[in-house]
Amino acid sequence: MALFGGFHAGHAGHAGHAGHAGHAGHAGHAGHAGHAGHAGHAGHAGHAGHAGHAGHAGHAGHAGHAGHAGHAGHAGSLGYYAMGDAMQSSAIALVHLAGVEALPEENVEPLPSNKLAHMERWTPEVRGMTMQMEMLQEFRSKSHASHVELSWGDQPFAKIHAADKETLTKQVNLVSYYMDQRGDRAAEIIAQTAGTVPFFLSLTGLTANRAPHVIELLAFTQVMAGLCVMPAKHSLACRRPDELDARLVPMIPVPGHGSLPSGHATQAMAVAKVLLALLAHIPEDLAHRAKRDTLIMGQAHRIAVNRTVAGVHYPMDSRAGALIGSGVASVIIALGQNKTPKLNEHSYNPNKSKNEGDDFYVGDAKAMYDLHPAATESLEETSTMSWLWDKAVEEIQHLATAP
Repeated sequence: MALFGGFHAGHAGHAGHAGHAGHAGHAGHAGHAGHAGHAGHAGHAGHAGHAGHAGHAGHAGHAGHAGHAGHAGHAGSLGYYAMGDAMQSSAIALVHLAGVEALPEENVEPLPSNKLAHMERWTPEVRGMTMQMEMLQEFRSKSHASHVELSWGDQPFAKIHAADKETLTKQVNLVSYYMDQRGDRAAEIIAQTAGTVPFFLSLTGLTANRAPHVIELLAFTQVMAGLCVMPAKHSLACRRPDELDARLVPMIPVPGHGSLPSGHATQAMAVAKVLLALLAHIPEDLAHRAKRDTLIMGQAHRIAVNRTVAGVHYPMDSRAGALIGSGVASVIIALGQNKTPKLNEHSYNPNKSKNEGDDFYVGDAKAMYDLHPAATESLEETSTMSWLWDKAVEEIQHLATAP
């Protein structure tokens, strides 16, 4: 589960500091393309380029493309710390040109405190941490002998029961049935270990350059869902399938936390529900919105099932995760609109009910969407999430009306 997958796609790694240098390889200039690797230390192979070849070793610099948005200005042959040294010597050499007199007091104007507009000044990471703290202040997890209860603002929204031996036996057998799908799903399963947002974005017609705040909001949702599911995983402490049956060899590294509920299912449902709430600002007959809604919910289900195919989750984990993700999304949607979240309590017991101990179907995922009523009561204080929500809505509406 990509718990801290980042708040912005553009910050995919500091390997991007020198990523532009990798382009030199395309032009046939051996030379210094290899130095691009200094950002990630893998690129030292690029020094081979000094022999006069076309800089193929510099292709290592392509890893830096992810960083173009934030780090395009860094010089190719200078590492991050070397750049700091260079800027420091430049500053020392130049500062005397501006004079040495004391700064007049009338030139100093502090910013007003506690203004929502300040969110514009911060990086996506800082905005994300600010919103995290606001949301987590009201989040609670309470453990009981046989179940765990999650609530927000004293409103319980998910009660998840532990699986007994009989249920686990059934679930282990279900996991074995999924293993033959690995060949078809392997690429997406591996990619989704790093996060799920790009898989939803591909269904919307949105791109990173046209909807950066939409992506930021979805990334924040993914992180929050991952945080909120962790207390339940700890309380229920359900062993992974491969611990119970040696034949269920997982195809990816097994995460270091409990199986029930599924973090990926939690995140996928939360991201899908927030994205659908944003798309609701587009007329339904525009851009195949209704069809996109169907695809988005289908993607949430597929991401959850992929974890069962990979051998790291039971189908019951996905149902429990989707239940939690729906509640987390309802909170984010309400706070984004400066409303007080309204949550209903829903319980999931895999040991009871004729279906709950069985498989997880796409219809089960869709049923999780409308578990909670729309928020109607305004907050007394403005939520920091409303800034990002409004920006995301503007981008959605612009996409719907732009020529």
